[in-house]
Amino acid sequence: MKQRKKAIVDIDNTLWHFCDALYEELRKTNRRFPTPDSWTDWDLWEGYCTEDDFYNAVNAVHFNQHSDNYLPYPEAKDFLINLKESGYHITIASHRSPDYIMQTEKWLKKHGLVYDELHLSFHKTQLFTESTDVVVDDSPLVLEQAVVKGVMATGLLFPWNRLYSENGFILLNSLDEILEFILVAGSQTDG
Repeated sequence: MKQRKKAIVDIDNTLWHFCDALYEELRKTNRRFPTPDSWTDWDLWEGYCTEDDFYNAVNAVHFNQHSDNYLPYPEAKDFLINLKESGYHITIASHRSPDYIMQTEKWLKKHGLVYDELHLSFHKTQLFTESTDVVVDDSPLVLEQAVVKGVMATGLLFPWNRLYSENGFILLNSLDEILEFILVAGSQTDG
């Protein structure tokens, strides 16, 4: 029996546009908080709020993940279905507190986002092993760790990862483009 391929897929800014929801939360702390199109550094809160305020905003979004206001990207459902139909075991791995598992599962189910496993932690790179075939994430730090482990790494292009695009991973404009990249690259390694 052929072993299934393994894909590790992020949620925030991969399956849905988290940065807009986060921006709305951050504006509650400081109305002058810059818009996501200017977020080019990971310490984007500096000068606008405290680090605690920033993470409280992140947690508020994750706590309300199952809200009707938080919709996945239109192609997210088909992206995951096509990965699964192409033989991938899908682990949804999100950098968030395991306390939000119920909200996260409810959101995934509500929107028909298929997966095999759900991993919520602040150390998702621990999942990257020699048996991992692809990592899909927006974080350049996560993608770089995948590359170090010899794993194909790709994600959506954003202002905060654009400068890192020469670091061994592929950034694309849509989940449809990412799916095509994974399937083409995967077929080349299968053959």
